[in-house]
Amino acid sequence: MRNRVGRAVGLVVAAAAVVSGCGGHSATPRTATPTTAPPPPAADAIADCVLSIAPWLQTYLDGGTDLGDYQEMGLSSAQGGALRELQRQAAALRAQGPLPSGWVATEVRRACTAITAARASATAKPTGWP
Repeated sequence: MRNRVGRAVGLVVAAAAVVSGCGGHSATPRTATPTTAPPPPAADAIADCVLSIAPWLQTYLDGGTDLGDYQEMGLSSAQGGALRELQRQAAALRAQGPLPSGWVATEVRRACTAITAARASATAKPTGWP
């Protein structure tokens, strides 16, 4: 029994040393790393937006009617609004005939460019006082 208790205490002390980083001293000092990544370039943000909205719009165009809430789709509020507007536009165009070739790609990219530009201007550091 005494041997088991000693072994258990030894394991707890060893685990605590590993978790706390007290297992030994390193010759190189640790440096802090940033916890947030820099914002992606606008082109990447637009591409990510397109990859988020286009499949949902295509699902709608393929006959999906209840796509659910924009949050359930993994979209931002702005992306959800753009999707609803693109659905409305697509329905109006389809009432006149088939959608023009490339319409989805062109319109989703246009909407995502506007969303990205609005986000960039909203997060830009204001000039002036204070």
